[in-house]
Amino acid sequence: MRLELENLAKDGSFAHVYAPDDLLLDEQDLRLVEPARVEGLVRRKAEEVQVSGTLTTTVETPCARCLKPVLLPIKAEFFERFVTAVSWRAEVQHELASEDLNLSVFDGESIDLDELVREEVELATPVQVFCREDCQGLCPVCGVDRNLKVCECGSQEIDSRWEQLKDLRF
Repeated sequence: MRLELENLAKDGSFAHVYAPDDLLLDEQDLRLVEPARVEGLVRRKAEEVQVSGTLTTTVETPCARCLKPVLLPIKAEFFERFVTAVSWRAEVQHELASEDLNLSVFDGESIDLDELVREEVELATPVQVFCREDCQGLCPVCGVDRNLKVCECGSQEIDSRWEQLKDLRF
């Protein structure tokens, strides 16, 4: 969805619902399982456009230990500032400050909301997700799910780099 600045509501509000297939995420293991609802406000401030709002959805991602799918509800608030490329180039030298981390460049007429929502979903998803805190994961030797079945592989397997240490006597 593109936010055309000319066609916004008088109060600057916008709302959009993305179906799970409408939004392609960059993360291969991450997918939307519920529609993503986005509501927000657009404000002009001098040469800058400010977009703030709320995103709610549910994503599915694999457990970092056992690879079972985990449903993760997401509710994220966002605030992004947009400036035109012309105003950015007008400055001779620009050093990034912490307030510039949410600064993007746009064409001056419309803002691509899809990219903003995609970024917010990925930022709101933790790097490692576990199906439960005490997840035992998969056996690195036979691949059995240790949450469902006990295997003897792990206790017998010795890393070859440490094998010589077992002969040491003190």
